[in-house]
Amino acid sequence: MNTRLVLNGEIGTDRVALIAINLDEATAKIHIYAFPKEEVTKEIQDKLFIEWKNGGEYEFPSFTIHWEMDANSDTILPENVKVDRPEIVLQSQHKWSKKLMSSKINQLLEDETKLLEEKASTVAEYDQTLWDKTKAQWEKITSYQKKSEITWEQTTALKEKINSVFDALKAVKRINSENDDQANAALVKNITKRINDLQSKLIYSDQWKFIFDELKKIQHELKDAAIKWNHKRNLYNRVNSIYDDLKKYRATEIITKSQTRITQLKQILNGLKDSIERDNDNYKMQVEKMQHYTRGKISEEEIKTRFNYIIERIDEKKKKAEGIKQTIDQIKNEIAKEKQQQQEREQEKMKREEELLAKQEEAKQKALFKKDADAQTIDVENTTTETAETVATIEEVKEEVTNVQETVSTKIEAVSTEEIPIEK
Repeated sequence: MNTRLVLNGEIGTDRVALIAINLDEATAKIHIYAFPKEEVTKEIQDKLFIEWKNGGEYEFPSFTIHWEMDANSDTILPENVKVDRPEIVLQSQHKWSKKLMSSKINQLLEDETKLLEEKASTVAEYDQTLWDKTKAQWEKITSYQKKSEITWEQTTALKEKINSVFDALKAVKRINSENDDQANAALVKNITKRINDLQSKLIYSDQWKFIFDELKKIQHELKDAAIKWNHKRNLYNRVNSIYDDLKKYRATEIITKSQTRITQLKQILNGLKDSIERDNDNYKMQVEKMQHYTRGKISEEEIKTRFNYIIERIDEKKKKAEGIKQTIDQIKNEIAKEKQQQQEREQEKMKREEELLAKQEEAKQKALFKKDADAQTIDVENTTTETAETVATIEEVKEEVTNVQETVSTKIEAVSTEEIPIEK
């Protein structure tokens, strides 16, 4: 939703001005800036209409007149400010009011959900009451979304937090039901909770460096942790999965930011093209006037000399437009390269998973073969064989965990070589 407007209007008594209006959602304030007509230059117009209106930065000159209005007021325009198209202001005011109301509702839902997250992060046993409260909270969220009182993006962010609560409760329940060894269960529970917390933070780019460091710590702790092999294997797989997701999120953000940059550059480019076209029309008009007034007595070279400043301005804008086109092409190439790398990473991941499944199947087949081969031997030999099979199975599991460890270590090195952007 666009939160900035630029309109022609008046201030005071018949004083023509250019009016810029901006919604500050964080403070629920409307900022209005007036540029008296005599102060408005083409550069100011270009800055406001092409850059600032579309979200760009702009430092308002000292001669501008500034008002601050409450966004919830009946009218967002001061008494001494009028605009040529008040219906646009009214439409924007209505949309902004809905946006602010949506933000307030979303903030309340976030606060309520945060309390559930805090409770889920401290539970030691499965809590059915907390599960029911979380379910009711999600139903409340979806009801607001269906009534369009919160946006789909806000709903998605809340869903991630609700899912983290459900995941934490399910993890506690699973560990409590599967693990009779209290020391083992406590350790697995602690690491699982840490991993779940990291998983829930993946959508925030400013947390990526922290997630990477924490995953590295967990991977190091798991090497010597007194945890059953099947639990350790699952935890390694979780760590492995988050490393993959971390790289996907990073690649996706790079692509998204690049595409947004292309959109902005195209908007600026279109503005330049329109400006060049206007300058060309102005030049032709000036030439026609000069030829008319002089009745064709002035030479073409002299006309060019007189209006050379227009030609130079057109050439300068053409150079800027060409530079923008080159930048767009460069960014497109970078996006294509990033997508290719992402595809290669996916192929490598599938290859590793296929190799791991093949090793697991091979281990199962070996165990079955040994069992069938020794089925006809005497009891003593059977006992010896069964012991050997047990040892062999344990060794297969150890080998599988070792392979997972090596895979995770490889991912750590791979992620380490790539810059993880941190929001400032």
